[in-house]
Amino acid sequence: MTKCHICLYSDPYHKKDSFLLELRNHNSKIISWKMVVYIVLLLVLNGMQTSAFNLKISWRGTVTAGSNTTFTCSSNCFTNCTYTWSLMDREFYGSTLNWTPDGTYPSMTLQCTLRNSGVSTTTKTVLEIENPVSVQISPPGAIPFMNKSLDLICHIDELQPLFSSARPVVWYKDGQQLVQDHMHLLRNNTLHFHSLLPYDSGFYQCETNLSYNRVLSLGYLLKLDTPWNVSISGDDVAFPGRLATYTCLMTCILDVECTVRWPFEGGFPLASYVSVHRNQLSWIPVVPGTFQNFTCLVENVAAGWSAKVTKMVEVKGIPVSGSSQLNRLSILMFGLSLVLVHY
Repeated sequence: MTKCHICLYSDPYHKKDSFLLELRNHNSKIISWKMVVYIVLLLVLNGMQTSAFNLKISWRGTVTAGSNTTFTCSSNCFTNCTYTWSLMDREFYGSTLNWTPDGTYPSMTLQCTLRNSGVSTTTKTVLEIENPVSVQISPPGAIPFMNKSLDLICHIDELQPLFSSARPVVWYKDGQQLVQDHMHLLRNNTLHFHSLLPYDSGFYQCETNLSYNRVLSLGYLLKLDTPWNVSISGDDVAFPGRLATYTCLMTCILDVECTVRWPFEGGFPLASYVSVHRNQLSWIPVVPGTFQNFTCLVENVAAGWSAKVTKMVEVKGIPVSGSSQLNRLSILMFGLSLVLVHY
């Protein structure tokens, strides 16, 4: 194994006590203390070059959508210093950066990299961006309801409504630009709904100009409180061998504003016949002394609305003449696959 060490010793060949620094490697060479000092100095200088610089990103005031902000990247580097900014997957050069956010993102990561003689140091910061443009409901505090009118306003902080309404506004719903139609009346900075329908639910934003800069507003999630009333008509008592029919009644327009289905949450009915067609369910029970729950679920999946009601039906009477309850159950298990179900 190669041995290399540095040792300090007294030189017997000098009249005065002196010390030499000895560096022994596999050739047992001796290097004078002057050479060692020179090597140490080189190591120190090299260490100064490879040490990390102190980097700092600074700016004044609040980072606001539509307003220009100057960012400065400063360090203790004085010569041959190259600064590179990284923002939104783009690179910019120089120790300062001017940037105007457009409101698309509420926060952003800003990175500065310093390069010097092949050595690089990086620092980054997260910018919290204030947005003076927002979508507000009118009148304030109003609760959106189906078939009711509603206004959404593109509001700009610290501006009177008169000045806000004079600016051109573009409206978006779920990221798609809205065009004026019979459902949406675009009036200056206002989006008017004459009568809210299920598909009006969504995420709304407005876009306007601030100091000649495009700004996309904070969004507003329009979610309607569904005033749907749902009920199930039909008798609370059914009898073995007799057809019983139930109808799901709702205040929404079936197949236009809502759809309906019958989930058998308590298990499939013990019946010799079951038929489901839209909002109507018919069945012939077979086992007396039992209870069956029928649930009607009314929903609008796109709007995220749903309403349901459950009706409990008691089966009374005696088994169908000529058959025992046990036989009926066994026949039922065999014939479940043959049950007629219409949708």
